[in-house]
Amino acid sequence: MKATYLACIVLVLCTYFSHGSIGQRVQFKLDNWRLTSSANVSETGAELSSVNYDDSWWYTAQLPCTVMACLVQNGLYENVYYGKNLLNVNTSQFNTTWWYRAEFSSQNVPLNGAFVVSFHGINYKANIWVNGIQIGNDSIVVGTFRYFEFDLTLYLTTTNNAIAVEVFEPHDRSIPFNNPDTDLAITFVDWAPFPPDSNMGLWREVEVTITGDVGIKHPMVETVLSNNNNVAHLTVMAELTNYQQTDVTGRITGTIVNLQGTLIAHFSKEITLVSGSSQVFFRNSTFPALNIQSPDWWWPWQMGNPTLHILNLNFTIDGDSVASDNLSTRFGIRQTEGGLDNNGYRLFKVNNQPILIRGAGWSPDLFLRKDDSKLLDEFNYVRDMNLNSIRLEGKMEPDFFFDIADEMGILILPGWCCCDSWQRWSLWQEEQYYVSAESMRTQIKRLRIHPSVLVFLLSSDELPPQKVERNYLRVIDEEPWPNPTVSAASEATSKITGPTGVKMTGPYSWVPPNYWLEDTNEYGGAYGFLTEGGPGENPESYESFVQIVPIQDLWPINSDWNFHCGYEEGNFGNLNRFTPPLYLRYGNATNVQDYLYKSQVAAYEGHRAMFEGYSRNKYIFSTGVIQWMLNNAFPSMIWHLYTYDLNPTSTYFATKKSCELTHIQYSYDDNSVYIVNSDYNPIKTNFLIATAKVVLVNGNVIFSTVQPVYQVAADSSLFLFFIPSPQDIRAKFGGGVTYFVKLELFLSSDMSLVSDNFYWLSTTVDILLWDNSTWYNTPLSQYANFTQLMTLPKVDLAVTSTSGVGYTKVNVTNSTPYIAFFIHVRVVDTTTNQDVFPIIWDENYFSLLSGESRMIVGTYSESVSDPVQVIVEVFNNVSGGK
Repeated sequence: MKATYLACIVLVLCTYFSHGSIGQRVQFKLDNWRLTSSANVSETGAELSSVNYDDSWWYTAQLPCTVMACLVQNGLYENVYYGKNLLNVNTSQFNTTWWYRAEFSSQNVPLNGAFVVSFHGINYKANIWVNGIQIGNDSIVVGTFRYFEFDLTLYLTTTNNAIAVEVFEPHDRSIPFNNPDTDLAITFVDWAPFPPDSNMGLWREVEVTITGDVGIKHPMVETVLSNNNNVAHLTVMAELTNYQQTDVTGRITGTIVNLQGTLIAHFSKEITLVSGSSQVFFRNSTFPALNIQSPDWWWPWQMGNPTLHILNLNFTIDGDSVASDNLSTRFGIRQTEGGLDNNGYRLFKVNNQPILIRGAGWSPDLFLRKDDSKLLDEFNYVRDMNLNSIRLEGKMEPDFFFDIADEMGILILPGWCCCDSWQRWSLWQEEQYYVSAESMRTQIKRLRIHPSVLVFLLSSDELPPQKVERNYLRVIDEEPWPNPTVSAASEATSKITGPTGVKMTGPYSWVPPNYWLEDTNEYGGAYGFLTEGGPGENPESYESFVQIVPIQDLWPINSDWNFHCGYEEGNFGNLNRFTPPLYLRYGNATNVQDYLYKSQVAAYEGHRAMFEGYSRNKYIFSTGVIQWMLNNAFPSMIWHLYTYDLNPTSTYFATKKSCELTHIQYSYDDNSVYIVNSDYNPIKTNFLIATAKVVLVNGNVIFSTVQPVYQVAADSSLFLFFIPSPQDIRAKFGGGVTYFVKLELFLSSDMSLVSDNFYWLSTTVDILLWDNSTWYNTPLSQYANFTQLMTLPKVDLAVTSTSGVGYTKVNVTNSTPYIAFFIHVRVVDTTTNQDVFPIIWDENYFSLLSGESRMIVGTYSESVSDPVQVIVEVFNNVSGGK
């Protein structure tokens, strides 16, 4: 397949150049390379970039590929994420430089035009040679997040060519935090173990673009809404590069069409370009066609359709019959804003409509490996969890990432990283100031066309010094940027841009569910805009855990567990802040299955409470929350909503439940019940009926109510009623009593279920010691007592299932007289004996009262062999029965 693809490239090049003039751009990835350590070669860059050099003994390297990723590609390291295998990698081999080498054809390249090679990611410095000539050196080619472009036209032979790139390892560690590193590269902070090679190498695509004398790149479409929101006033901009030494005059023409090909706007003008790059604008004040009446707007998925349009641009030099270059790209007609509300909190708006940001922090693979299929699966997970946003902290993902976000209507919040060289400003020299500014320039140029990009965060945990902030703002002024910027992702006030309007107050480690609504003004509670935080630890479920830890190390908790807790030498390299509260609240674990199942229960209640708190308080007190995190770079027991192997564990379903469009929920602070409407349409009068039951562990119902819901405004929360408090129930039944709250919301027309929720509460409540809070958690003086759950009798659930191509339907019935608590349904591929991931379930980790049934459907890849095995687990049978 790869050889065929390369042959097609050569064929296209030959066909293209045989015409003798430029009519359409040709663009392709240069992805087949060779790799070796400089310790293995004595030749110079000039010699290595000779077409006569034999590199057949080098490793193959399918780009993009860091050095470590390439070594894994070549089979030098297997199961590197299993147990502590990562520690077996010899890191000294990366202390020297490594060479990448590739060959390519330029047959029939015309004398006029440009053959431009663009490196989209070099980590960290490089010397670059083409056909024996050095075109870039390590004093110029510096910076992980910069694009480097070289016009090779003058260096090419008429047939075969060779390129050799010597890459230098970056020096950029996050831990220890006081280290002297200053390379502005990539770190995973305390999220994962340190990559053995520091992610050195060609970690992003190398792309070739062939045009005429003038090329087009880095377009932007800015939208400003009219006062009545009926007209989109567009400004179109692109960067044109004149590759000649003299001025060039010609006509640039643009069109905007919808995805069905219908013309929306046409605009054109004559321009003269000096040598080098120039910004060319089409402003709506001069080109009336760019004032679009009642357009199809791009919306985040929750607000409407993420409608995309196509911008076409071409430039034709006067006297030529064909275009020198043409560019076609997708964009969205939308306006974003990010001002402060009356409380001083950052409130984002899209097309003049406010949106409560509910998202999570992203991590790429530890070796930065590209996997488009997995990436698409993860975006499907984000949508299925009803999240609307992803935050990127110093992880500027490839274009495909943003393309998916554009298509799926998911907002992206990119920005620079914390805790490493990007915030080690006191040690910066001129190189760091220059590289940081040029890194910002690259990212601004490439991201501004994407409607999914909401904002750029100029820093993470700390406010940058004025010199640094001014440097970033200068670049943003020089390179048009249609979106807001915020000076830091933490609470601070810039002397240049004012208050950030956001907070980064944690927590990052376990806190009880009542934390989120009881904290109203100081920590991570459900007020303001929390750019990162959450209940922290989230141990994997058993079926995933056994895939990453050797069987002899599964129990008891040991250093293998710790190695899979972020970065072991960081602040979160173990479960020491999670296990004691787990045992105090749910009882001691007797084995690994017991521990991990109880962990799923605890993680569910914590994550649900966070999202529900921010949802209940939206626009009154809260404007956004970013769960820390969405996913992991490396299999981990902390910070995720699904595991590295795409197992949607309990927090996935807690998030999906709490962020559903129409949602009924309980409040831990005052025992109230609310409806949260996240749809941008109101719920009609007499449309819904809400019910609540309070049930003891023995199944006795001690409270129930039924109430009609008369009106719920669009994108709002509505108080319904109160239920008995833990203190009320304690007065009747005593302390240490576990009870359940079952909430349901029905359509009044046919009593079909719209939303339901199931809580487990205790008459012994969690009491937080607020004065002893740290940046990562708040300790407790008293813990809720759920040990009665361990007395739930074992249950024999009736399970029926049917499967077809790409789906399994499961019906679970609880015919026993007991409550079946926290039911987990799995699908196993019988050919591999492995759980099926990714999988999209309607629901999972649910509970059934006596006599209740639940039908759920899981969908997955059609390649999964049938028949599959359905496994149903329940807390009663794993951790109960005692």
